[in-house]
Amino acid sequence: MSPRTNMASRVLAEVAPFVAYQPDAPGLATPIPRLTVWSSTRPTPPAQATFCPVFYAVLQGTKALTVGGNRFELTSGDCAAASFGLPFTSQLVEVSHTAPYVATCLQLDTALLIRVMLDMPKREDRWVCSAAGGKLDGAVGEAFIRLVGLLSSPDDIPVLGAHHEAELYYRLLQSSMGDTLRQLGQGNGRIRQIQTAANWLCANLDSPFVGADLAASVGMSLTSFHRHFKVVTGYSPIAFQRHVRLLEARKMLMSGSINVSGAAYAVGYLSTSQFSREYKRMFGTPPLADLASAHAAV
Repeated sequence: MSPRTNMASRVLAEVAPFVAYQPDAPGLATPIPRLTVWSSTRPTPPAQATFCPVFYAVLQGTKALTVGGNRFELTSGDCAAASFGLPFTSQLVEVSHTAPYVATCLQLDTALLIRVMLDMPKREDRWVCSAAGGKLDGAVGEAFIRLVGLLSSPDDIPVLGAHHEAELYYRLLQSSMGDTLRQLGQGNGRIRQIQTAANWLCANLDSPFVGADLAASVGMSLTSFHRHFKVVTGYSPIAFQRHVRLLEARKMLMSGSINVSGAAYAVGYLSTSQFSREYKRMFGTPPLADLASAHAAV
């Protein structure tokens, strides 16, 4: 058994009480703040969502993640980290009832991570994608098992939880995921400019995208803006906007509270036919089908 597989098995034993042996189970919160256990007993079709700053570790099964042009296939003992909200596609590809997919998701305490980072030697800022993969072994794995091990002694969590979480952040910042996580607190003005632009696109879904205007609003030339936006997010700005628009539209349709044209216009589409084409291309089903499913589930 490889070191990362052994570490995954140790973590799996700690989170076993939170594994739901059923298909498409919702994430189960644990007594450790912001730590959730996800499990499923069957493969899933590709699904789209948006990252928040997280540390994600696969303990059993295989999950494929696509972020822009970057694809990660996470198997037992693999992990990933994201520094800010990114649209992504995920799919469970190796899972069964006897060997369910199991993973942990720790939503990062950004204030704590920045405090840890400020206590570390200064590193040169680098342009990297805001999602990165790694291995659950070595110092990262040992720090994570100490944090997750508190599940067997929940009375210790209020005293030791933050200490073990800070140790995990320290080890993550030293790992192959460190450059990505440093984006949360580094002084690189360019990265903050990209984050500002991405946040604007998410908050203004119904506004038209004008590249020159958005670049100027964050103090960058259009050429530099496009190049660096894709490095950090994995998407061109217009593709990023399209992904977050369609994700929000699907959320609206699945609620059953709005029709297709209403969802399209709410997220900035002027043409319902264009919306329907791009929706089907991204999700594999037309928006009318998802709306019908939402109504049938009521």
